[in-house]
Amino acid sequence: MAEIINLERFRSKIAADQGFRSWLARFQEQFGPDTRLQDLSSSTLLYLATPGEENLFVFFDLVMGAQGLGGSVRFRLDDLDNDLKMKIMDTAFALVDRVRFEVMRRLKWVAAMPEAEAPIIDLLRQAWRLGAGSGQESPVLAPEHPDYPAYARLNPMDRVVFLRRLIPRAVTCFRDQVATPAPD
Repeated sequence: MAEIINLERFRSKIAADQGFRSWLARFQEQFGPDTRLQDLSSSTLLYLATPGEENLFVFFDLVMGAQGLGGSVRFRLDDLDNDLKMKIMDTAFALVDRVRFEVMRRLKWVAAMPEAEAPIIDLLRQAWRLGAGSGQESPVLAPEHPDYPAYARLNPMDRVVFLRRLIPRAVTCFRDQVATPAPD
């Protein structure tokens, strides 16, 4: 009897195998088609959330590998047309946003979002398919956050800007938290 193959699952596995190839070597962690942002170690999440060109190219490797476009070396060598480069960058920036919101979630600055349960590969494929910013909502600042009263007075568009302005402070706080883990 023939074995039934779930084609979508197979595609996710191939995308994960190719996309996470450089991550496996860099982070010494296991990544697969079901790996979610919340599954990442704190040190990996911190690296990914930290601004910098090298950090961004780690996302380019993931996006390009998952889409069967090779690695970020092609991007650096200008071996891609501009439209494709823009799509890679848009997808990478969408993932960077999700990573930074996960940092804020771990700090308990924002409420968890339903899409946080989605595998990274699914988030990547959605961002690739829909384009920059499509289908991605920003999280809501937690009422316990000291800046919540100011946030609550803002209209929805300004709340997104408010959250983005918190990102550098969130990354710094998370770095401090990772450097000095809580006692057992």
